[in-house]
Amino acid sequence: MMNQIFAAKSLVLSLCFNVFAKETFPVYLAADVPQTPIELWKDYDPRSEALDVQVVKEWKNDGVITRYITFKVGKFKNTDSRIAAYYSFPDNGKKNAAFVWCHGGGQRAERAHGVSFAKHGFATIDINWLGRPMENDVEVNTDWGKVDPSQGPRFYSKALRKGWKRSLQPDQYSIDPVVSPRNSNWFLLVTAAKRAITFLEQQPEVHADRIGMAGFSMGGMVTSLTAMDPRLKAVVPFVGGTGYKFEDFPGGIKGSSIRQHFQDLDMYRKTVDPSAYWPLVTCPVLFISSSNDFHSAFDRIYKSMALLKHNEWRVSTNIHENHDPGPEQWALQIKWFNLHLKGINQKIPVTPPSTLEINGQTARFTVTPEDRQQRLLITEIYYSYDPNARTRFWTRADAVQSGDSWSLDLEIHKQLPLYVYASCRYSIDEEMETLKGPTSTIVVNSLEQSIVPEYVDLEALTVLHHGNTVIDDFKNGLQDWAVREGGELIRTYKFQSPDVDRSNDRRLLLRIDPSGRKLSLRLSTGSSFLHSQLNQGSFFVTKSVEGQGLQDVVFEPKDFKKSGKKRQAGEVIDWSRITRFDLSILDLKTKQKVDLSSEQGISMLKLISLVDE
Repeated sequence: MMNQIFAAKSLVLSLCFNVFAKETFPVYLAADVPQTPIELWKDYDPRSEALDVQVVKEWKNDGVITRYITFKVGKFKNTDSRIAAYYSFPDNGKKNAAFVWCHGGGQRAERAHGVSFAKHGFATIDINWLGRPMENDVEVNTDWGKVDPSQGPRFYSKALRKGWKRSLQPDQYSIDPVVSPRNSNWFLLVTAAKRAITFLEQQPEVHADRIGMAGFSMGGMVTSLTAMDPRLKAVVPFVGGTGYKFEDFPGGIKGSSIRQHFQDLDMYRKTVDPSAYWPLVTCPVLFISSSNDFHSAFDRIYKSMALLKHNEWRVSTNIHENHDPGPEQWALQIKWFNLHLKGINQKIPVTPPSTLEINGQTARFTVTPEDRQQRLLITEIYYSYDPNARTRFWTRADAVQSGDSWSLDLEIHKQLPLYVYASCRYSIDEEMETLKGPTSTIVVNSLEQSIVPEYVDLEALTVLHHGNTVIDDFKNGLQDWAVREGGELIRTYKFQSPDVDRSNDRRLLLRIDPSGRKLSLRLSTGSSFLHSQLNQGSFFVTKSVEGQGLQDVVFEPKDFKKSGKKRQAGEVIDWSRITRFDLSILDLKTKQKVDLSSEQGISMLKLISLVDE
């Protein structure tokens, strides 16, 4: 009887071992948990398990073949995890350079992306990690099984948690039963990205030694964490992938870091934050973002790139924007991959070198852009004293050119930081069509220079205005604005400029020339990404104006209505708490919005200012 019991127990243990052995990642005990990215990934071979690729549907259009596929990510908790994706490639009968594309939070894989990239000569796999529906007539989709790196049931119908999991703490859906970096959602998404690289390696339409990766927002973060994979020959993170997210901005701006989400901050910093990964990346890096991006804060980009142990990197951003790179940035991505994956010379300038020399209370910024091909069109220098990279207004400076260099003298304020960089615009050989529209230019940022005192006094920003109340007189057109929605909306961060006195005993004046038309003005504001206690939410107001010649339209603070919820008693807009300020104009006769980026649209706008009551 005892022998039978022993035999039965042995069988159970044997079966458990066999199940355990098939797991992609054997679970850690507390003493085994890695403390570096190298330790974390050293025993994982993304080629070892069969991908078990299934082709669900195929399209052939305009010289591009796209396949809706699924493949196995791995086996976790004795259940297969499978991910859906679009695999697109040129219908040219050749092997092509290729890259993995990783979408952002709340998004999905997009067939149009793969088609666009294929028309530029690339094969791509666009992984649908969030599990949102991709095609109306296809039900087969991503199925993570018994783990869940999604953002919850709002997007992923099979979600096991209510939302995104940041922490490294174990739960019933995590890989490890102890605190571990593998319990972070990022780990599973990087695993999926590595498996996508393996997929590309195995395709007959792909050069296995010419593979890169790019991703947007959260996909940019996945790109940064995957970039150390030696199979990648170049990477392009978009608006995501900066390190140091565990650090507040200078001055202790509440809400500027994510460290409050972690009980295990030291492990996060050492094994999950991109600052632990960038020193290990050996391939060329192009970091694409926007000047006011909330996810890849501007200064953190440069701090991250400084961790690279090579100089083959660039930064390209569009100005006065958040999380929305423009055609010049998307075109540079294609050229970056043309250079580093196809080996085609793209005449991409080096990062323009810059210096910041301090002389007493003055700092001289100098930039010397490369122009060996005589392609440099303009050099714009921007600076700010605001430590909040998400909401700061970048002031365009009047720089002085001397030979091949541009320079600018700036005042140093004792308890305020100074940030300055140059945006250099270059022509390209021919107009390029991108996912954001056509462009005949690209932008390459200079090195950012900064002075950050040990103690930063945010109140010191409020005394730099010298009584100026003008938001914009439009003498420089839309220099201080971002153009959105094809010109039907313009946006500025000018209300965060320390050069403007934003006292709340003033009204807002908009001077406009309707040129005989009846117009409806719509102003909307937001306060996101200020110090969390200063966020007043969003407001909007509409007013009509008509007539010939200049018309002054005045807005009282009480005229603005709260967006999304009922305004509380006594709650009025605070000018100093406006981060983004949007303006659009509707022609009430044609029912069409005015293109404010057109010559006619710009000529209508004469002044926005805060005026005394």
